[in-house]
Amino acid sequence: MLKTNNNYLYSLRVKSDPLATKMINLLMRHGKRSKAEKVLSRALQNLDKNYPGQALHIFYSGVINVKQDVAVRLKPKPRKSRNKQSYNIYLPRVISPVCGLGLGIRSIIKASKDRSQSSFLPLWESLSQELLQASQNKGGVVEKKYKVHGLALANKRRVHFDIPG
Repeated sequence: MLKTNNNYLYSLRVKSDPLATKMINLLMRHGKRSKAEKVLSRALQNLDKNYPGQALHIFYSGVINVKQDVAVRLKPKPRKSRNKQSYNIYLPRVISPVCGLGLGIRSIIKASKDRSQSSFLPLWESLSQELLQASQNKGGVVEKKYKVHGLALANKRRVHFDIPG
């Protein structure tokens, strides 16, 4: 009885939270919304089992820690150029906070899918591990964020606006 009540509470929290809804929409494949909701609720239950009462705090802090402020794109090479450049030119750009949240959530999902495929864990378990590492400012997702930010700072002379950081 207690387990079903706990599942019901997490499903209500997951369905009513806007950030959790964004995560569900990005987890969803081929229109299978209920499966995506189950994955997220089981990941939150796993976090709650290990850290009682802290699951939503870990979820929020993990997503906020991987939110990106700056993105970098490659400058397209000119069609006809006399001087052949042997290096790539990166153009940093400031992105909106909503887009940054989406990029952060996508990177968490991608890292958890890679982890689940390499270690044969269920997706919800690897998702909970990635969220926990992101909330502690550790892991590959946070390293990737800082690497992109460093690349943007190294190439900020190519743009005419101020890059935060």
